[in-house]
Amino acid sequence: MSKKKKMRAKQVRQQPVLLQNKAMPDASKVPVTGTMPNKAMKPTVLEAIALASSGSSMTYLQSQYDAPTLEMADKYRGVGIQEFCELTCAGTYLPKIRRDSRGWLEAAFSSLTLPGILSNVANKVLLEGFLMMDDTWKKIVKIASCSNFQQHTRYRMNGSFKFEKVGPDGEIKHGGVGEQQFVQQLGTHGIMFSLTRQMIIDDDLGAFTDIPRGIGVGASEAINDAVWECLLANDNQLDGKPFFCADHKNIVTGADAKLEIAGLTNAELVFSQQERVKGRPLGIPATILLVPTSLKVAAELLMKSLTVNESTDPNVPKPVNNPHAGKFETVSTPYLSSPAFQVNSATAWYLFADPRRLAALEVAFLGGQDRPTVERADADFNNLGIQFRGYIDFGVKEQDWRGVLKMEP
Repeated sequence: MSKKKKMRAKQVRQQPVLLQNKAMPDASKVPVTGTMPNKAMKPTVLEAIALASSGSSMTYLQSQYDAPTLEMADKYRGVGIQEFCELTCAGTYLPKIRRDSRGWLEAAFSSLTLPGILSNVANKVLLEGFLMMDDTWKKIVKIASCSNFQQHTRYRMNGSFKFEKVGPDGEIKHGGVGEQQFVQQLGTHGIMFSLTRQMIIDDDLGAFTDIPRGIGVGASEAINDAVWECLLANDNQLDGKPFFCADHKNIVTGADAKLEIAGLTNAELVFSQQERVKGRPLGIPATILLVPTSLKVAAELLMKSLTVNESTDPNVPKPVNNPHAGKFETVSTPYLSSPAFQVNSATAWYLFADPRRLAALEVAFLGGQDRPTVERADADFNNLGIQFRGYIDFGVKEQDWRGVLKMEP
């Protein structure tokens, strides 16, 4: 047989093998069917799809993504977990989940894309929940940073840094910190949650996103509880005495403590009498009026009205000039009257100095990270799914009692 005939015969024998290979493609490269696009979506679009399907507000979505991303995500609003995973794993073969749930989970989560996107979604949903809660506490506390979990020391402002006249010898005296010290120490607060096999089979994307959103709310509640418990407990002793006491000159009780022009005038006077050292005024005015929600309207009227009629006698209807209009920033919170705290009251109110100048309370975060962190980990061997944990490191502590005055009628 000639050389050309031998080559032609060899090509004919190889042809069925080539046809057979085309008829049986690699299963790992078979794209899934359904609404999935031909090529993988951008991770930001997939995140937006998950957030939109989980009920995130349009205001929040617009703050996170641009218009083209939201337009693309809107086409897939309402998808379930299974379809979302298939969109994420475009081009990857996924078994039928009801026939082979373990194989489906292993195939889906073996990709680098899906776990990362789910982590980002969990982080954003958790943050959304964290930010939607009451954060009134930020107005009255100093927010600080600590580099570790050890106990940190703060010092009382006592006038030791007042400039002294330099004598003829040119010697400048050393300043010194005060004897009164305050401490701060951080702790970790957290919780775990999972995307379970049951959630995936039930195909409810909202069930997954509801959990981190709830944890974000829980993180905010942990800080709120710690701050308001610190203010309202009144059994914490910095120098062997309650935080609010006559010796600290930061509490007024009785009729002179009512939230009205006379009471506010008295509060301002008492606050101004705090001393840096004995005989020397502190020199830091009150700037914040903190009230429970039951006194919110009365406080706002005192701060906004140029004239106020406090008379209950119908024969004396004339209003009087309001010397306190616009003087203080009004801050209101329901936590002050909540029965969950030791010393709650619907009538007690407070004056605070600007916490940046003189902090009555301090909230410190590890490394300044004032928002929860989400981390992903593989589920335990006896569980099918993927686990996440959310945590935040913070500490709350009283600092200087001169920075707050409590008025308790």
